[in-house]
Amino acid sequence: MKYQEDSSSTLKLLALVLALFISYQIWGKPTYLISVPPEPERLGTAAIPSVAEPTFLDTQKSAPWDVPPSRLLDLSAPPKPILGAIRDELDRGNYSEVERCLRDLFPKRLMKVPAQQYIAALWNNLGVQQEKFGGTVLSVKAFKEAVTWDPTNPIAHLNLTQAYWELRDPAMTTQFLEIVIRLAPDDSFPHLALADLLLSNGKVAQAATHLKHARPRAERDPNHQSYFRRLMAKAEASDPVSTAADGASRVPQATDSQIARSSESPVARSPLPSPESTGLRVATLREAPPHQPPQLGTAHFTVQFDGPTDEATWMRMRAILDYAFEELSQKVGYVPSTPIPVVLHTNQKFNGEGGSPAWADRLFDQRSGTIHLPTQDALEDLALFSRVARHEFAHALFFEHLKGGNQRVPNWLVEGLSLQLAEDPWPELENAGPKVGPLTPLTSLEGDWKQFSGDALLVAYLEARSATQSLVDRYSMYGVRQVMNQMQSGRSLDAAMQQKLSVSYEQFQRQWEQAQQLSMRPNG
Repeated sequence: MKYQEDSSSTLKLLALVLALFISYQIWGKPTYLISVPPEPERLGTAAIPSVAEPTFLDTQKSAPWDVPPSRLLDLSAPPKPILGAIRDELDRGNYSEVERCLRDLFPKRLMKVPAQQYIAALWNNLGVQQEKFGGTVLSVKAFKEAVTWDPTNPIAHLNLTQAYWELRDPAMTTQFLEIVIRLAPDDSFPHLALADLLLSNGKVAQAATHLKHARPRAERDPNHQSYFRRLMAKAEASDPVSTAADGASRVPQATDSQIARSSESPVARSPLPSPESTGLRVATLREAPPHQPPQLGTAHFTVQFDGPTDEATWMRMRAILDYAFEELSQKVGYVPSTPIPVVLHTNQKFNGEGGSPAWADRLFDQRSGTIHLPTQDALEDLALFSRVARHEFAHALFFEHLKGGNQRVPNWLVEGLSLQLAEDPWPELENAGPKVGPLTPLTSLEGDWKQFSGDALLVAYLEARSATQSLVDRYSMYGVRQVMNQMQSGRSLDAAMQQKLSVSYEQFQRQWEQAQQLSMRPNG
């Protein structure tokens, strides 16, 4: 009996020591004593647990200018090494791994406040990237997690508000919007969304108060003006006396030139996409019948079907196209004045050569500026579809921007910029080894590439990407945009470069060739 009591005491003591050791390893051990490998084994491959079950390429990378900085949260100083490792996976674009690892973390109650805030930032930034590939349906879950981990973060709340609004989610209640307004009182969008809800409930006077708060920002921001005007019209129709007494008034409509100029500014884009940019009807949040069929087309695209109508597939595709429109238009500094036509070929399979940009180029009609998309199985690999759609939209954007002067723009510049701006890597280009032998002169890549095939075509894309990267690195994207504007007005590339970059086309080509030759020399 005494032996059993001694054994029990010994076991209890061992259990206590083990618990203290584990606690020390998790919370008490200094971070400089913890070694975390660059690619931990726990960050293996896994799929994002979502309704659509999309798959992302593990090679997908984000760049600093991938998304508007105002939607992202700072991830510079992780409080725990494991959180830094997850951040590194996010930077690499391994989004499925990031989500899996975040869900495997300890419960919130076991985390200190700095760790909770950092985890919220990881969820928020993951949601912004997921929105790019899978639309709001995919990203809203990450934004919800961000708000759960850090209930006081205004940017995460603003991103979640936009997601709720686009999805017409009933979780966007007046109580939720009031919380967002307290966290971000100067942002106009939650005021507009709350005014929309209040008008739907017949509370015109309260709605007018929020319209008044939104007015200063709406007057300066072309992205919100249309939404503001629609809500004002409804408020005035319901109760003109209360609306006028509260001091809210209509704002002037932004012209196309104002919108185009706003894209030139690095702070022109709103922290959240405008109501117009979502492609959804801007009216009251609750007035649509519950079984109303989805509206086809968006503010940025018109859609036609070659084959049976497939509204459900288009609803998924348009989120990716709308995101490409918002992001790439800002980079180029040009907003098309009319919607871009899209033809969905519902009888054709999306099973082309996904590793090469040549396939996407064949899907874009250079005569009419129309994007053609085969739809069968297109959404089985969202990363592949996003890469193709973004590349096609980049071509469509340059087609619209350079009307009247596009015959003077070298093909290597258009192809290279399409690769640079869309950013999504093409496997054949990423896996290509260094070119052996002399470079193909850029002057030989100015015309149509139909005569190229096989390795010659691959070399053309590689050199176009390299040359445009050199152009952006040396003279910045702003300088390249100025050159494109000059060519749009009819100038040659040489004249535009000398005017805006103080370098001739020939001098730039020599600079690029010398840099390429140096990069191909063996080290040491």
